[in-house]
Amino acid sequence: MIPLNQIKPSKNNPRKSFDDHTIAGLAASIKTDGLLQNLVVAKPKGKAKTYTIISGERRFRALSLLVANEDLPKDFDVPVKIEDGLTDEEMHRIATIENIQRENLSPLEEAAAVVGLLQDHMSLDDIVAQTGLSLSTIKRRLALSALCDEAKAALNNKEITLSQAEALTVGTQKQQVDLITQRNLSHFDVDDIKEYMTDDKACLSHALFDTKLYKGTFSSDLFGDDDTTFFDDMDAFWTLQNEAIQIREYELSLDGFAPIEIIERGYFSDWQYSQPEEDETGGAVIHVMPSGEVEIHKNLINRKLDEKAVELAEAKPRATYSKPICEYIAMHKSIAVQAALLENPRIAKELAIVQMLSRSNGIKLDLHNCLSYFDEEESQSNSFETIKTSIISVLATFKILDSDEIPYLIYSFFNNYRNSVTSLDYYIILKTLSNEELENMHSLLTILCFGQLQSDRLDTNEESLFNRVAQDLKVDMSECWIPDEPFLKRRNMSQLKEIISESKLSHLFGTGDGYKKGKLVKSMADNFKRIRSLEKPSANEQKAYDWTPEAFQFPAIDPDKIMPSE
Repeated sequence: MIPLNQIKPSKNNPRKSFDDHTIAGLAASIKTDGLLQNLVVAKPKGKAKTYTIISGERRFRALSLLVANEDLPKDFDVPVKIEDGLTDEEMHRIATIENIQRENLSPLEEAAAVVGLLQDHMSLDDIVAQTGLSLSTIKRRLALSALCDEAKAALNNKEITLSQAEALTVGTQKQQVDLITQRNLSHFDVDDIKEYMTDDKACLSHALFDTKLYKGTFSSDLFGDDDTTFFDDMDAFWTLQNEAIQIREYELSLDGFAPIEIIERGYFSDWQYSQPEEDETGGAVIHVMPSGEVEIHKNLINRKLDEKAVELAEAKPRATYSKPICEYIAMHKSIAVQAALLENPRIAKELAIVQMLSRSNGIKLDLHNCLSYFDEEESQSNSFETIKTSIISVLATFKILDSDEIPYLIYSFFNNYRNSVTSLDYYIILKTLSNEELENMHSLLTILCFGQLQSDRLDTNEESLFNRVAQDLKVDMSECWIPDEPFLKRRNMSQLKEIISESKLSHLFGTGDGYKKGKLVKSMADNFKRIRSLEKPSANEQKAYDWTPEAFQFPAIDPDKIMPSE
């Protein structure tokens, strides 16, 4: 029996959160029926006089609550089992296993507990045996430990479900932060999240080649299998995959299959084919799906059925613009509109009044995400440099920084500063400004909040405020955007060939055949940049000088939604 005031909780307890309501309930039970189970404590070391709890902190907290309510004396004797000679590692292991076995730990607490056991050099088999958790559950909990802080907080606060959190683990931490901070996850189911995280990525199981040939990195959860591990470098993946497809085509021809069809980006409809008759030779179809997966169908005859019937039966094709490229386009258009607003303070003031009067249109007085996008993205924009110069001027007005101390992450700094200053502080500072400085600040803050609202899709709405403002400002994206590597590398080879044709670069690249995608992307980007620097481009160069995709118009034109003429 040890006095309660000589017992202390362990800093290594895997349980970090305690429900006050259940502790109060346990206290009421102890008050009525007594302590039904001893605490387990470690004997003090050296000159220490307090015993550290190994298991039973909830009971300790309930007893402490009874003491605080004067239902028990401070020196109330507690029945304990004393463990002697345990190392810190052994104490941690015992406490962790006891918590997992007996308490309803949160998924993140279980994840931290399992990580702690592994760090204590406990084998996976022993963890399974002693905790009662299945190998599958342990794998899923370990994946949660790699979540970004924002996602962990959202899970703890029940803003996202456990299934959504597990889906987030497939992506990088940057992707997780983007999805948590920039989008309403209540509108995303698990499949939506996984699609966003792995958009345009192939998983390990799709590779026809020996994956040892791939030198890039992978995205996966801990213990990820071939279906949940993804290639990060899709250029390298497709180079190796296409070589493997050519080898398969050659092997099929050696086996006597003829003809051999290769379907890329389309859909294989088996009802268009049939088995060959006795006097016919069967061919083969190599179906290459957008995900990188390849299916091979052997010994088939294409019956060339009615084209209209085939067209009607075909599944919906893959979107021309994926979510990452939609975001790229939205950010470039938004920063271009912001730069144009700097030159038109009248429209900026009109927008300020719109923001104050109309909250129903979704505009919030928060800085638009395009500012952080260009701080982190390899894609560059002259419009961003213009905006950055104006922000630096405002920071100087507030006397926050000297010109040689400008932070790299302006977006984060400016937001943090806004959150740390009171309304009265603002008012006192603003009283010192001239009328011109006040006007400039008012316009700039309005401008920094404005941009395309939903960045994960094309804004094709003719009635959207963003498109109307861009039209009034006469924003021409050909004047403030150059097709760069980040844009071009997100296009597939077929789309790159279309760009070559539309921009009249055929005299440099022909049809694009024979090029590896990575080399073609870099060469095209270099030539677009060179041509844009010319004072007097030739007729062919002028076409490349002016070329912008239809998605960069205001409103954007979505090629997937254009109805064919009857």
